[in-house]
Amino acid sequence: MDKLELFGADWANSAASNLQLSQGYKNAASAWEGAMVFMLQADPSLGIPEAKSVFFDLWHGECRAARIASGTDLEAAQYIIVADAFTWQQVLNSQLEPIAGLLRGKLKLKKGNMAVLARFVIAAKEMVKCAADVPTLFPTQS
Repeated sequence: MDKLELFGADWANSAASNLQLSQGYKNAASAWEGAMVFMLQADPSLGIPEAKSVFFDLWHGECRAARIASGTDLEAAQYIIVADAFTWQQVLNSQLEPIAGLLRGKLKLKKGNMAVLARFVIAAKEMVKCAADVPTLFPTQS
């Protein structure tokens, strides 16, 4: 399979499929309710002129939808997690755990409650594992 552009439409679909197939995610996120957005910060030097975001509609261990986030999605999401391309690459290559990244400020919680999110550490790890299984093309310095 070819590598898919980080947070592009095909990447979102593949990540959603992985979530739907993951029994580990279903179990860990069985009490999770709400949508989440992963946001990639703009970085013109990497060919990212504006932020890119993926919206995940998550409900009790199911991923009901995943797509490039619209303005409405950004408003509806309970959680928005933002980072630069290098940090997302570290997260998706299992070099940085998402909750640890949030606590250290490498990932930023733009929207949402950290105390609630921290209760779902295992679900977060499972979600990242599913996203990491997507062959990803990361932005590089031009």
